[in-house]
Amino acid sequence: MYLGVDLSYHNGEVDFSQLKEAGIKYVILRAGFGQNNIDQGFERYARACIDHDISFGVYWFGYPLNTEMARLEARYAIEAVSKYRSRCPIAFDLEYDSIKYAAGKGVQIDRNQATEMARVFCKEVASAGYIPILYSNKDYLENYFDLKMIDAYLWYARYTSALSDSEKSSCAIWQKSSSGKVPGISGEVDVNEFYIDFENAAPNQ
Repeated sequence: MYLGVDLSYHNGEVDFSQLKEAGIKYVILRAGFGQNNIDQGFERYARACIDHDISFGVYWFGYPLNTEMARLEARYAIEAVSKYRSRCPIAFDLEYDSIKYAAGKGVQIDRNQATEMARVFCKEVASAGYIPILYSNKDYLENYFDLKMIDAYLWYARYTSALSDSEKSSCAIWQKSSSGKVPGISGEVDVNEFYIDFENAAPNQ
């Protein structure tokens, strides 16, 4: 097990030297969201990770209205990270804001649709040689995603002191807090425990 954080431009200026000294071994960066909107901090953070020899992967916050849009979002994420890494995790993040956005466009995303969107996104990621990951929480695993249909590692968000044995065995990453305090980052940050060595992990689960 090793510790990491996930970052977006909302985290502002980050001192990656302090981050590394604090024992952070891995960073997951928001590459972007929706239809090719690149996160304003992504390129700066990616270069800093490389400069400080900190491994990193990315996630894409999804706003797809159908499976084709989910496939395109995967391609946007691949294109963004390919400038920096030829192989790393790419996570699909479909959650509350995603469902709300779709509803505002007249699209009601149910369990079957969400599962298919995630499946298509992750398949696209794997076909490009990257490592597919699904970001989710307990609510969405119960109501939106059928994990058996999605070939991906699980990044599990649950803000609690400890996971149950079954939860821990099912996930590759546990997002344990959204209010962590880590040297080098002013304010709160998402903190994660990693159970997989993603530098040597297989592209598919």
